[in-house]
Amino acid sequence: MGIGIEESSMSQARPRASTRVRVLRPATRDAGAAAAAATSRHLGIHNRVVLARLGPVTLVNFGLLAAIGGAAAAWISLARQEQAGMRPETYAALLFVVLPVLAVIGSRLFSLALDWRELLVSPWAAVFKPGFAFQGGLVGAAVGVVGVAAYAKLDLFMLMDTMALGFPLGHAIGRLACHTYGCCHGRPTRSRLAIRYTNPDSKAVRCSRMAGIPLHPTQLYSAAGSLALFVMLAILASGRIRAGEIAAAFLILGSSGRFFVEFIRGEPTARLLRLTPFQWFSIGSFSSGLMLLYFAYGHPLHERFTDTASFLASLGNTAWSIYPFLVFSVIFLSFGVHGRRVGSFSLRASHIPRAPH
Repeated sequence: MGIGIEESSMSQARPRASTRVRVLRPATRDAGAAAAAATSRHLGIHNRVVLARLGPVTLVNFGLLAAIGGAAAAWISLARQEQAGMRPETYAALLFVVLPVLAVIGSRLFSLALDWRELLVSPWAAVFKPGFAFQGGLVGAAVGVVGVAAYAKLDLFMLMDTMALGFPLGHAIGRLACHTYGCCHGRPTRSRLAIRYTNPDSKAVRCSRMAGIPLHPTQLYSAAGSLALFVMLAILASGRIRAGEIAAAFLILGSSGRFFVEFIRGEPTARLLRLTPFQWFSIGSFSSGLMLLYFAYGHPLHERFTDTASFLASLGNTAWSIYPFLVFSVIFLSFGVHGRRVGSFSLRASHIPRAPH
């Protein structure tokens, strides 16, 4: 109803504006206004979908920002591992190749599972339509952490803690990637914080048909929450804790935030008992965090992350490491490269229906 009221007020204002133009008859002003309207139609970082077009390949800003987030998370985690005396040079080459690859595979499989009806009806089209889900990536990364810990004979809970200390920062940057792509958008709102997607390449326009509608910037809410979680976990790590408690706090707090943000998300999603698949996943993550917290009580207290000076030194030592760059490369190539059109992996110039704008 709020949207209808806004459109009504705009339609009432247009006749007065057009009458004034007919009286003044400024031809150059009309041309300038039209050009200004054309260039300002897609204002805002949330309407900046395409990074570059290179022949039959389209690069999207989503991939660039997601890759930067992944590299930042890898850098923080690597520094934390060095700070904890885990000697990451003995296993980092495996860890920071296996994790992003499994995260990409997991996120893709989870997305296909959510769209299983489309996959059954038109499997070829579903496979060639880019789609990823954070939850599947988290599961894939968790499998990688367990596998690397077993292979390299590392303390699994300590390795999980170091990854949890870096992941929220990467996730915060990743939500900015969603903001530019138009995925994970919110519901219509009258809030002053509302944003409007107008770019036809944006997923909010292509798939959700919400061009020009004021929406909650849920991606920014999630980014702020992840950044706050990053700070909270760093503060928790600065005290005396048990191995596994940081990872447990990450699961408990992170899943709680996602559960409640889901209530104002606007993407069409199937529901079970009025909850989305992402909320059910959050319930599972929350339960896993509680279970991990229970098992962590069997570990002795430690102070491996309390020395800020040693952490800063570790950040400096790992600043030029190749491993964050490897993570960046895997994520960018997986998430940032589309075909001729945004929303397709196809290199052919076939027509893809777009929403009116």
